[in-house]
Amino acid sequence: MKLKNLWVITMIVSSLFLIATFSVEAEDITDGTNDVNSIDMTTGESKVVTYSPDINVDNLDLIKATYTQQGIQATVSLQVKGNIENRGKIIDINNPDALNFNAVEYDFELTTSEQDYFISYSNETGQLLIGGNEQINLTSSDFSAVGDTLTISFALTSANETYSNLSVTSTYLKVDLSDEASLVFLSDVAPNLPLAVSYAYASNIGSIGENIQFNGSVEPLTGQPPYIYHWDFGDESTSTQLNPTHTYTKAGVYTYTFTVTDNADATASQSDNITISAEGGGTKDSLSTQMILFLAILLIVIVIGVVVIVWIIRR
Repeated sequence: MKLKNLWVITMIVSSLFLIATFSVEAEDITDGTNDVNSIDMTTGESKVVTYSPDINVDNLDLIKATYTQQGIQATVSLQVKGNIENRGKIIDINNPDALNFNAVEYDFELTTSEQDYFISYSNETGQLLIGGNEQINLTSSDFSAVGDTLTISFALTSANETYSNLSVTSTYLKVDLSDEASLVFLSDVAPNLPLAVSYAYASNIGSIGENIQFNGSVEPLTGQPPYIYHWDFGDESTSTQLNPTHTYTKAGVYTYTFTVTDNADATASQSDNITISAEGGGTKDSLSTQMILFLAILLIVIVIGVVVIVWIIRR
């Protein structure tokens, strides 16, 4: 009788051990469609696009991401509205023409209780970066890109790790440094980052009766598009355009505010001041010069940002 009881206890313990060993931890992330962002390199404006002459935008439009863990084995996957696109290799640092790109990359950033992982896939090649320093080249047996779904499996550093956070990004980068240099940057991220205003700008001086240009922009890949724009010019006048013009009728110092509301009713704002003087207090030439200087500085910042993004991707 005692032997039988011992056998039953042993079977129960063994069953519990097997259940613990083969238990699966899973997390899902969903993302709205038609929220791929583009940066216009002539104006610095970030906007949602559904068409591009360079690529099928649906192949970048993230729908869902999933994380599963069974013991030490982790699997991440993403689904796009179109199909997983195999084009170019952003991570190919041995390319003799490395400063020119026409490539698509899909990235996962995973955080567990013990480690950070960065997993990238581009044109049937993959890399795993562990803790920011250990780099592992993935083989074809580690990933699958079929139709609209990309799946990548890899080993965690410990079976005791638990899920903390996952984000996924799709990126299309086209860089042509020929005589007519051009740059196309399209991207989607899931989950969406909190809504943020990139800038709200106008000249800091103006004159009565002058048409003053106001420019606003939403931080790329933030919020849930489409967006609603609202300008308050500080003189009881408003506009719902993204880049409106406005004429003040009285001298004074005005505080203008640019507010963006996204599809999830989140809001973000940015304010600044403009001084309006009597007629003739400002000149069109000075305002144009300030605007050109602002856009030039903005363009430089964007280019530097893209270079940094490429450097991070190619680590």
